[in-house]
Amino acid sequence: MLEDTFVELCYKRDNKKYRIMFAVTASIALLIIILFLNVGPILFGKNIIYFTGMISFGFVYLLYRIVRNMNMEYEIELSNDQFDVARIIAKRKREELASFSVKDCDYIGPVTSERFGKDRDNSEFVLNVTPDSKIEIDDKNWYAFVSQQGDKYIVAFTFKDEMYPVFRRYNPRNTANYTPNLPES
Repeated sequence: MLEDTFVELCYKRDNKKYRIMFAVTASIALLIIILFLNVGPILFGKNIIYFTGMISFGFVYLLYRIVRNMNMEYEIELSNDQFDVARIIAKRKREELASFSVKDCDYIGPVTSERFGKDRDNSEFVLNVTPDSKIEIDDKNWYAFVSQQGDKYIVAFTFKDEMYPVFRRYNPRNTANYTPNLPES
């Protein structure tokens, strides 16, 4: 009798340095724009501070929303043969990025394999759900080359040892061989 399997991986993409740099640069630029927008008409004898104040408030709110939405988390769920990928924006909004069966994969293996470059060229797009902004060529990162309803795409993800038996159970021919790293004694 087969047991149900469930593997969940949740992590936050580390873009804190870029988010802070963008927020500081955009805040300084916005401050300069607001100064010109509010002080400029007063220098020319126009008193439209109510109108320019509303525009200034709108710009500040827009910057706040942009910086807040840069806070992203990714969630990968592997439930039996169903592989689901979601992005959580600002801890409020959840976007489903991909959902496919492991059986629909043409290949599942590490990004260090020789096939990765060829599969990336043959795919329509690459979905990177690793903690890094670019896919690092490392044994900890794996990918699934998916053919689903005429679309071919790659989902790159951080591999956990618990995922391998699920991949082998539902797609043994197209899953790369893997030997788990055993702790040294």
